[in-house]
Amino acid sequence: MVQFCFAEGIQFFNNFVPSSWNSEDGLPGNSVTDIVQDTKGYIYIGTYEGLVRFDGIEFTVINKKYDKKYNFVSARSLFIDSRGNLWNGSNDEGVFCIGKDDSVRKFSTLDGLPNNSIRDLCEDREGNIWVGTSSGIALISPEGKVFIPEGLEDLIEDNNILVKHLFCDSAGRIWICTALQNRLYVYSGRRFSVYDGITSIKNPSVNYVTQDSAGAFWFGVSPYYLLKKNGEEETLFDGGGISQKGTVVNCIFHDSVGNVWFSTDTGLGVISGGEISYYTEKQGLVDDKVVKIMEDRESNIWIGTDRGGIEKLSQSQFRIIKNNETINAVVEDTFRKVIWLASDKGVRCYDQKKFIENPLTEYCENIRVRDINITDAGDVLVSTYAQLGVIKYTRDGKIISWTEKDGLTGNRTRCTLLHSGGDLYIATTNGLNIVKGFSKDGEIITIQKSSEVSSDFIMTLHEDSEGNVWCGTDGGGIFVVDSKTYEIKKTYTTEDGLAGNIIFKISEPVPGQKWICTGTGLSVMKEDSGSLKIYNFNSGNGLGTDGVFQALIDYTETVWFTSNKGIFSVHYRDFENVFNGKDDSIFSKFYGRSDGIVTAGVTSTSKSSKDSFGRLWFTLVDGVAFYDPVRGKANTKAPIVQIQEISIDDENFIYDGSPVEIGPDSKRLSIKFTGLSFISSEQVKFSYKLEGYDSKFSEWTTQRNVSYTNLPHGTYKFTVFAMTRDEVKSLPSYVVTIIKKPYIWNLLWFRLLIGGIIVLATAALIFYRYKDIVREQKRNKEFTSQVISALVVAIDAKDQYTNGHSNRVSKYAVMIARKAGKSEAELERIFYAGLLHDVGKIGVPDSIISKPDKLTGEEFEVIKTHPVIGSEILKSITAVPEVVVGARWHHERWDGRGYPDGLKETGIPEVARIIGVADAYDAMTSDRSYRRHLTQSVVREQIEKGRGSQFDPVFATIMLEIIDDDVDFKLHE
Repeated sequence: MVQFCFAEGIQFFNNFVPSSWNSEDGLPGNSVTDIVQDTKGYIYIGTYEGLVRFDGIEFTVINKKYDKKYNFVSARSLFIDSRGNLWNGSNDEGVFCIGKDDSVRKFSTLDGLPNNSIRDLCEDREGNIWVGTSSGIALISPEGKVFIPEGLEDLIEDNNILVKHLFCDSAGRIWICTALQNRLYVYSGRRFSVYDGITSIKNPSVNYVTQDSAGAFWFGVSPYYLLKKNGEEETLFDGGGISQKGTVVNCIFHDSVGNVWFSTDTGLGVISGGEISYYTEKQGLVDDKVVKIMEDRESNIWIGTDRGGIEKLSQSQFRIIKNNETINAVVEDTFRKVIWLASDKGVRCYDQKKFIENPLTEYCENIRVRDINITDAGDVLVSTYAQLGVIKYTRDGKIISWTEKDGLTGNRTRCTLLHSGGDLYIATTNGLNIVKGFSKDGEIITIQKSSEVSSDFIMTLHEDSEGNVWCGTDGGGIFVVDSKTYEIKKTYTTEDGLAGNIIFKISEPVPGQKWICTGTGLSVMKEDSGSLKIYNFNSGNGLGTDGVFQALIDYTETVWFTSNKGIFSVHYRDFENVFNGKDDSIFSKFYGRSDGIVTAGVTSTSKSSKDSFGRLWFTLVDGVAFYDPVRGKANTKAPIVQIQEISIDDENFIYDGSPVEIGPDSKRLSIKFTGLSFISSEQVKFSYKLEGYDSKFSEWTTQRNVSYTNLPHGTYKFTVFAMTRDEVKSLPSYVVTIIKKPYIWNLLWFRLLIGGIIVLATAALIFYRYKDIVREQKRNKEFTSQVISALVVAIDAKDQYTNGHSNRVSKYAVMIARKAGKSEAELERIFYAGLLHDVGKIGVPDSIISKPDKLTGEEFEVIKTHPVIGSEILKSITAVPEVVVGARWHHERWDGRGYPDGLKETGIPEVARIIGVADAYDAMTSDRSYRRHLTQSVVREQIEKGRGSQFDPVFATIMLEIIDDDVDFKLHE
């Protein structure tokens, strides 16, 4: 691929960046016949060596050698129909329809075409494809039937017509161009007629017809005219303004913004804003004979040529003004309405169209100039690296200078600063000079190397909001001068947190923030919670480089940088996110040739600037580049992802959308994909994931293929996203289903069979052992129940009035749990928890347990210890943890007023809530030493009253349902 920069003098084409490809880049030949873009986003190029598919990176030649189903060699005329099919009219093999499913159907003279040499194709409103050949016209219906349109024989004998161009207009009429005098045909109302509506040119020979968006017709008329016909009004454009008169208008194209492009045998032309601009081989066009012009979905203009391959014109974000001199500074002069450039060979003055001479440029000829400034009064301050020192060029043309003879510390001056207080600060390679009062006769104060100033090689000057002057040095960091006392107030070096001690530029692009560009990174000083904090950025946290020459910010809050690696930008929000602790890195976007920066590089330690229109001017080693944020908008079109090829070990397959099956012996799977964006195609990035294998999407990469080795058998889903350099993300690709077949021993039925055999073989061995285990488990369970029953008897024996209490509570708890839907296993655990819930009473004195009278407060406190005692007794029983839960928390209340831990609501374990309701019911329905059992109605009333306060409302409701079912009060019995 070749890229050029347009030379000055062809203003319209300066808005574009050209790129070109020929046979050296992968095209099968340099003779291009046609260009189209299909619905998938590919660019297709017609050549005599085959149909060529292009994704911005790779050319794929499609012909019978590529795949036998493409039974053609050449591609002369290309067309995309309304159904998305790609039609290829070959040079001598007929017409081929390539469907969206990659099916191919051929039409030739055997099917009714008048000739196999196809010259052009178009589609009418009924979906018929019109085929123009070297000796006649035919139609192919949507059903694939070939027929000759009626009526043509009335005008042309035997349909013997050589078609140059076909066009279907907005009214559905078909235009047939023959390039013969008075032989432009129109098909309308199922009849042909000769069009005689052109009156501006006698005996017109029309090569091309098209329509603009307003409906006006445009005709390409020999030898080099473009004729616009809007109703009866005709406008004639002379397309032969190119140095050598063209012989034919090959193509007319209207782009998406209303420009009219046309091609002749001697170059390319554009009508824009009523003016015609030309682009030829002299300005960099690959070949003057342009045969086709096309615009893609991203507004790139594609040019097909007869001998030079293809060329693409993309909207340029930058414009280059070259003078082949190293530019050290650039600044706008709003007084004189010019741009001043500081060059290694003098001062240059640019008036937006050309370089001009004036007394200052003549005075500084062949003098190395490091910096230029414009004062508020319109004076030009020039810092030279020679015997001229600092020059002041006044608005009335006077030239004044300050040199070593006037008291400067040296003539090698780096830059100047006219202070708001009226003094002129001059930076030199061996000290700071302050000319008081900005007067030729003013006193000059100097500051050189000292205990406070470790380097007096001054690189840059900056006045802050308080009037202090910041001086950046070459290796000594920064020293700050008080503009009133001329004393040094403060110094900053790497010891204070700066990224580096070589200071290129200091600025305040954002109020309250000092941006310091150094040789080893960017430092940003800002107030943070009342103290000064320094944030450093370099290649380690996203800056993309370490040495930064300068930082500028445009009105879109994009920060622009110059560096040895070129021009790049970072959005200010990235820095804010770092300042606010939301992120620890930034994202840098670099610009290069594809953006219009065609240069040998950025000038080191130079000064770029922003003009009054908000445009940015960048210094280069061979000129300047300027960027207009209004025109330099990012590409907002999302790339289109396509899966191109699947490779299994060494065998490649064109992906057709069907599931991909891989044999069990296959070791390597490779997937090739592309992201169709033709603006900086090489910078499109991808992120992919193989679901079933990858845990997440990959990091973004420019690689367009991925491989997996030794995948386990199973089904996988592959998806890939693409993202442009402007961070516009695509929709996901079609999901590729990949099925890795298993070996026979990986199959479920085989494993089941082997497992069955193993099971049968071992079943006999474990059968008798199993019976022994079952008998042992039964004995253990019976023993456990007997032990628990004995323990319960011991508990109940403590109090004759509560004898059988534990068994009854266990029974009621199981009834509640069963109605609550608990499983049999859960019911068994709740049963044991109910039996042992009062085991802690073993640790309570018998005198309190058996006391017939009401307990005192102290005695009740002793009783309240039994839940904790019980949980301590049972805590070693891990097989049934519910017994510990039931023992400790069955006296907790729903409202949190229970004991021992004051748990509430669902914080109380569910088993304890169930036992709590069952325990209360038995307490009320049992005889006690101090009272008889309560009646069923009173019991029901008490449980109803405690629902939602003492008891879990759900389990209390279940207990009420049990009471209501117990009409005869049998539970009490």
